[in-house]
Amino acid sequence: MIISKSDVGKVRKVNQDYVRSYQKSDNEALIVLCDGMGGHNAGEIASKMTADTIIDAYLSHERFDGIGDIREWMHEVINLANDKVRQQGEINPELEGMGTTVVLALCIDNQVYISHVGDSRAYIYRDDTLTQLTKDDTLVNVLVDAGTISKDEAYFHPQKNILLQAVGVSDFLNVSFISLQLNDDILLICSDGLYNSLFDMQMSQVLSQDITLEEKGNLLLKQANQFGGKDNIGFALVRREEMQ
Repeated sequence: MIISKSDVGKVRKVNQDYVRSYQKSDNEALIVLCDGMGGHNAGEIASKMTADTIIDAYLSHERFDGIGDIREWMHEVINLANDKVRQQGEINPELEGMGTTVVLALCIDNQVYISHVGDSRAYIYRDDTLTQLTKDDTLVNVLVDAGTISKDEAYFHPQKNILLQAVGVSDFLNVSFISLQLNDDILLICSDGLYNSLFDMQMSQVLSQDITLEEKGNLLLKQANQFGGKDNIGFALVRREEMQ
């Protein structure tokens, strides 16, 4: 089962988060989340264009031939979206400089394949523990890896939102790729509007409750607005046992 939520939050006037999914069969689905950036409605356009480009490519793609084919396809569609967003920004001066993060998750049977660019994230909730799967493409993450600052310092760092790459604004994209089994677990894909509003412990407490996936999504959104809401909030929850 796939539950997706997107909300403008309590401060922003435009929602630049965009979440879209498509389920091809009982055993296969693709989820895409984008967090746009840019003046006026440019970020909203970049995020929607990127997600729609990826979903359209998925609809026209036939059966995947193993993990190598999946990895190559994910790299290609994200770069295809990058080219489209950049070209649109060059054609229309009002859209110049627009861009977006992206996370996509392809679920086939009990296997999930994830690629991302930017600071939107994928987590897995397994055995009562929430674990971040993706690694943020941010300046502060480089500083943490170098030992210059701690993870706690990174959370409150004034430059924590500076991206090192994003769809539509980068010449070359270093697209991540991971694969893992999704058994009796919950996959969480989200923008920074969620994880900057709630600590991991708060998200875990919601996901641990004995309620439906839809109810968990509603509660996450409610608490994100209650304790944060300074940015757009977008996320998707995926649970394999409920996909059918």
